Amino acid sequence: MKKYHFHCMGVLPRVLSCVLLLILFSCKKELPNQPTDDNQLSVSKEKTNNKAESESAAVAIDWYKLQLRMILTANPTTNGAINAENFAYIGIGLYESVRYGIKNSVSLSTLLYQMPTMPAKENNMGYSWSVAANAAMASLVRSLYPGLTQANMASIDSLENAYNQQLSPAQGSASFERSQAYGRSIATAVYNWSKSDNFNVGNAGYVYKTGIGFWEPTPPAYAKGVNPYIGDARPFLSIHGSGVSPAPPYPYSEVVGSDFYNMVKDVYDVSKTLTTDHRNMALYWNDLGLNIGYTPQGHILNVVIQALEQSGASLSVAAQAFAKSGLAMRESQLTVFRSKYEYSQVRPVTYIRKVIDPSWLPLIPTPPHPEFPAAHAYVTGATMQALTDVLGDNFTVVDHTYDFRGFAPRTFSSLNKVADESGASRRYGGIHYAPSIVVGLSEGRTLGHSFGSLKLTE
Repeated sequence: MKKYHFHCMGVLPRVLSCVLLLILFSCKKELPNQPTDDNQLSVSKEKTNNKAESESAAVAIDWYKLQLRMILTANPTTNGAINAENFAYIGIGLYESVRYGIKNSVSLSTLLYQMPTMPAKENNMGYSWSVAANAAMASLVRSLYPGLTQANMASIDSLENAYNQQLSPAQGSASFERSQAYGRSIATAVYNWSKSDNFNVGNAGYVYKTGIGFWEPTPPAYAKGVNPYIGDARPFLSIHGSGVSPAPPYPYSEVVGSDFYNMVKDVYDVSKTLTTDHRNMALYWNDLGLNIGYTPQGHILNVVIQALEQSGASLSVAAQAFAKSGLAMRESQLTVFRSKYEYSQVRPVTYIRKVIDPSWLPLIPTPPHPEFPAAHAYVTGATMQALTDVLGDNFTVVDHTYDFRGFAPRTFSSLNKVADESGASRRYGGIHYAPSIVVGLSEGRTLGHSFGSLKLTE
């Protein structure tokens, strides 16, 4: 029987042999890296200056942590694609609100498809970029998240007020008012632009492909496919407005010993011989459930947060990193779901129960959409590549996302290793074939670099 290795398309050959690395910290029972109170800030005081390079990234990081808390407790749970959409526009707003504090910076409106010109600052006037960022992010979080509860609104108000009281210049001063007004004007412009992007996470009226070898709803819920229209949304770069990934490598076949049969049999065989490490990896990256998971997009974002914290990034670097990684995360969903519904490849559970073992079920639930290419690999690959282009790939990142669930922290020697493991986890979970992960990582990284390489300074 053929064995599957990650040789193709330039992806590291050891994706399928990811193992737990050195554990640096003991497990904790509170949410990772989160203030337990909205007034408990990552920094107690900011200095007044006109350079975002010398201001702390804490205000930006705390706003992203608040979003993760809201996602974790949302009932019903949010569609992860919406979370990525929000991360992207909030990242744009963050960057635009501080970019005049970044030497020789350019507006994203000069680089992104159909993005309008952003409001300009007043010449020869003092600004606090942390104040501007606080105002912009508070406004965008209020505007972009659907169905905010009273508790959510109270948390948003509390975090905004806490930073307003502790940042310099003093609240009520001319510089403070100017900075706050500027941040809010950016938020309004970004939000208004977001409303016209045709980002549709519904599935009403979609006609799914039918026939032998095509995707069909999977147990236990047998839900209709989600996100079939996302590929029609306005892209951030026009090159991603059409097109799909390379086709799956093997034609459908139920013949024992055929390439397709062997590809599926590999998933089945792996499921029967899972090591403890591989089982834990699959469960760790299964990011769903009320008070259990942050959605896949939220987990990926938390790695971005932790990388910025662990690297000691400034507000300038954090703004660029959140913008580029958010753009890549959201854009990768357009291309991966467009590809999924173009090829509509059958999931392992459907094929295995029909051809190999009628009682088989995967370790983790199968998501309700076609199999190829693997979205975890694609989206994580895109996001980590964009972040790598900002931070570099030469430092270790420790992921504490699920300390509160009793998982040990996971240590990665590079950001791209995060994507490798995220992708490989889906094979161990029984929901993706090896070639789908290979293509997802390769295509995702190519897309991610298109954002990571955007030149934001002249």
